[in-house]
Amino acid sequence: MRVLVKMVRLLGIGFSMSLRRTLAFRVDLHFDVMMSGISLASTLAAVLIIFGRTDHLGGWTRPEMFVLVGTFELLTGVKAAFVDPNLSLLANRGIREGRLDHHLLAPAPGLFLATLGTAAPLSCIHVLLGLGVVKVGVGMTGRAPEPVAVAVWLLLLLLGTAATWAVGTLIGCIAFWAPKLDLQSIYGTAWQFGRYPPDIYARPLRFLLSYVLPLMLVAAFPAAALLRSPDWTTVAAAAATATTAVLAALAAWRAGLRRYVGATS
Repeated sequence: MRVLVKMVRLLGIGFSMSLRRTLAFRVDLHFDVMMSGISLASTLAAVLIIFGRTDHLGGWTRPEMFVLVGTFELLTGVKAAFVDPNLSLLANRGIREGRLDHHLLAPAPGLFLATLGTAAPLSCIHVLLGLGVVKVGVGMTGRAPEPVAVAVWLLLLLLGTAATWAVGTLIGCIAFWAPKLDLQSIYGTAWQFGRYPPDIYARPLRFLLSYVLPLMLVAAFPAAALLRSPDWTTVAAAAATATTAVLAALAAWRAGLRRYVGATS
């Protein structure tokens, strides 16, 4: 418990420092808010155009699609704020340039510092926008979700966050074995699959996106749990998938460190 509290404090300190650096450039803040709003508005406009021609998309109604898009936007903000900045630094400066030493020698878990040590606070705008769209989508249904459904939605969001961090860490750790291989852009492209309903994909791809590269855990599973009766089999499978991803990331980190050659070596 003490270790967990310490890591939460370190996360807060890192975020605070990143926020102070970011607020020094107010023009960037206004620009990012504007671009985030435009991006989300274009996605919602596409949803409205689609539902102007049909009542369902892959078994999802218009309110459900709004909740799906909002949930995806929320997790995208978490990924962009905490995972992406560290993923880039871990693979490029940390492993390829041998600069992990200052993380490994610090009096804190090296993996935590290397993968959550910095942040992009402006990306949290996506979290706020996503919550707003989820609220609109729920309002469109005309009924409030049950407390159990809200609790399961939050649980699945936590599991999706853990899986997102784990997959990002695994991709970063590949640089221990293949320093010249850059999979970050591929991960960013594949991430976009998470904004659509699972049933629009063929069964093999749906399985891949649910349990191998768990992008359905990002938005589709939480959104379905919020508006429909929670599927406890899906919740259990999501928990198992997220746990497996986290354990795989920890194993890859430990194995990679045995190959690591620091700049001071």
